[in-house]
Amino acid sequence: MVKVRIEEKRSFSVVGKKTRISGQNNEEFGSFWKESHENGLIKKLHDMNQNQPGEITNSNVFGISCVEKDPNNRAFYFFIATESDKANSDSGLESYIVPASKWAIFEGYGELPMSLIEAEMYAFMEWLPSSTYNHALAPELEVYPSIDQKAVEFWLPIIEK
Repeated sequence: MVKVRIEEKRSFSVVGKKTRISGQNNEEFGSFWKESHENGLIKKLHDMNQNQPGEITNSNVFGISCVEKDPNNRAFYFFIATESDKANSDSGLESYIVPASKWAIFEGYGELPMSLIEAEMYAFMEWLPSSTYNHALAPELEVYPSIDQKAVEFWLPIIEK
């Protein structure tokens, strides 16, 4: 069962690495996460914030789907990032600003990636079409709250119809 809540959040800075997602191939996300664990990126991001969750996301490391130009185009850049403004040219990380937005936050529980896919499918197939909202021109987030290791949140940016 997916729970939904609506929250407004201020803009925030993140740093991380990005890859190009070519379309609806969910395996590209998993491969990038696996590679990021293996090459030390995840550890580097955790270390940047002394393993503390971010103020806005309550997550140390999370994913950002950069669909803000056209949410219908499912080929986009995907960041693995942490809340921070500490990027510099020596770190090999890129900066990105997540804009202030109203978010429909879909909470999923269980094994990844199925719990995330279930939350996203519910958001796009059931909730959004019957809601009073459209997808806003902002990125989508996959957030892993630090309070529950079995929880995942899909953050959908929304705007009134």
